[in-house]
Amino acid sequence: MNVLCSTLWKAIVVMVFAFYAPAQAAESPMAVIRTTIEKATAVLQNPTGQGTEHFQARIEKVRAVVEPQFDAQEVAKRTLGSYWQERTEEERQQFISLFTELVQKTYAGTLDRYNADVKFYYDQERIDDKFAEVDTRIFDPGKNKAFAITYKLHQKNDKWLIYDIVAENVSMVRNYRNQFDRILSKSSYQDLVQTLRTKIKELDVAPQPTVNNASAS
Repeated sequence: MNVLCSTLWKAIVVMVFAFYAPAQAAESPMAVIRTTIEKATAVLQNPTGQGTEHFQARIEKVRAVVEPQFDAQEVAKRTLGSYWQERTEEERQQFISLFTELVQKTYAGTLDRYNADVKFYYDQERIDDKFAEVDTRIFDPGKNKAFAITYKLHQKNDKWLIYDIVAENVSMVRNYRNQFDRILSKSSYQDLVQTLRTKIKELDVAPQPTVNNASAS
């Protein structure tokens, strides 16, 4: 399966290391995104946690401290599309688990691409009943370019949770759904499960990053 476009990791690197997060009902969608990113960057910029020897610890700290606001079931459901309805409850839980692990492992390695010079801008939020969108930008001074990132959230049990991220008009959910559609149109659900497991194993044995670009500002 193809890796998402290079700009998408900039949006997800600070957001995908855990799917369950107890957001405060009083927080606006914009506040949820801003607080999550600020806490994540604080972890990544901490000078005591730099270096490849602290790589795994950085991942765990991001997960523990940030607890990003994702609705795991909703993300998985949307990526599977119409095929979700054909799955048993046991298969759905299996898919949620595998997909979550795939996303976490895919983007864990992007932590060392983080640059402390990157700037985050929070432009606006749009709320329509139980759905919301938060428009942000990430300015990369190395490329002298800003990347547009939109977070899509919905309200569930009085919490604002992310169900999709759109980076430079590339939807994370749509990207994965297209990949899964191609597999399921030619083979079975069991083949998709095996593909996910194979990819997860490949990520497990992939070498860890050797260079860490994060530094204290």
